[in-house]
Amino acid sequence: VEKVNKEIRQEKKAEIVVEVGVWGGRSLVPMAYALKSQGYGKVYGIDPWSSTASAEGMDGVNKDWWSAVDHEAIYNGLSEKIDQFQLRHYVELIKSTSVAAEPIANIDILHIDGNHSEETSLYDAKKWAPLVKTGGFIVFDDVTWGTTAKAVEWLDSNYTRIADYHE
Repeated sequence: VEKVNKEIRQEKKAEIVVEVGVWGGRSLVPMAYALKSQGYGKVYGIDPWSSTASAEGMDGVNKDWWSAVDHEAIYNGLSEKIDQFQLRHYVELIKSTSVAAEPIANIDILHIDGNHSEETSLYDAKKWAPLVKTGGFIVFDDVTWGTTAKAVEWLDSNYTRIADYHE
């Protein structure tokens, strides 16, 4: 039993985490906290915090909501949380669209939760998933939305799905 436990403790942990679509940081903050608890690593949070970018490809009430919400206040609230939990060393916020963001190589965990329009979600999957290292994980949010169907199909045809979670 001790040998197995020792091997589990020595298992490689995530060093590079990339989150596309951060918003208020409800998943970024826990991931950063996990890196802090292991003592190393960085989570890169990519989000433009821009009403124009958020509303792109949306229509109706979704477009209205994303166009009206105070993105700067959301960004400032996240920055305060990062400071409150002393996570600044483990977080790099990249205020950019996914398209404009520089690629980040050797990703251990990729979380895609950006703009859910058909075009943007497919773009995010095709740009970022190939940068995940072998043995890494891709988490794709809202796989049951009709607008993300092409991205999910592309991911399923190029990677192995290991789990689904539905609330």
